[in-house]
Amino acid sequence: MAVGSTISDVFSASPLALLEQHMVACANCVGQLEAYFVAAQADDWERAEAIQGDIARLEGVADELKRNVRRNLPRGLWMSVSRADLLELVRMQDKMANDTKDVVGLSLGRELAFPDKLEKALFKYIQTVVDSVNAMVEVMHATRELSRGAFGARQTQTILTKVAGVEKYERKSDDMQSKLRAKLRVHEEKLSPIDAMFLYQLLSKIGEIANSAEKAAHRAQIIASS
Repeated sequence: MAVGSTISDVFSASPLALLEQHMVACANCVGQLEAYFVAAQADDWERAEAIQGDIARLEGVADELKRNVRRNLPRGLWMSVSRADLLELVRMQDKMANDTKDVVGLSLGRELAFPDKLEKALFKYIQTVVDSVNAMVEVMHATRELSRGAFGARQTQTILTKVAGVEKYERKSDDMQSKLRAKLRVHEEKLSPIDAMFLYQLLSKIGEIANSAEKAAHRAQIIASS
């Protein structure tokens, strides 16, 4: 067998290529959040349930890719990075899809929507969280592309810049969540105590998606620097 073919086979089976596919699948799942809450805020629970089904399907795709990553992680000499780092990266990526599924399940289970006056801030918050996940897709793409050669100082700096983008969105989402919580407190008297509790939980769960994106970006940075 030609040496060139052997090297090509190694790169085609790269764990980073599989991880990039998994990250894209998780981002596709998270990307449905806005459509779900548009339906929920409109009190269109039939539409919301249909979107929940789409999210569950996309989360299932991500789960299958996660299993594929774990099954195909090479061992021995071909492992240029820590296996533990790769496993932690796929876990943090997968958590984004899992938390998205949990968010819509919690909302749909109680047919729970936010007060109308919070809608504008809510959708900006959701968009920021989605932006953080999409920025993490860019981190994984850059990490996978740059792994085709050696990680040099310039290449690593490119990844650091993209990681900083994820961090920016995560900090912004934290600030937006804090402001939304303050706005929600104003409306607590009009809500049942249980509904109010679950709405706070929803805000926290949505924010966890951006937190996971940041943690995944940091893990990719470790891999790029190893």
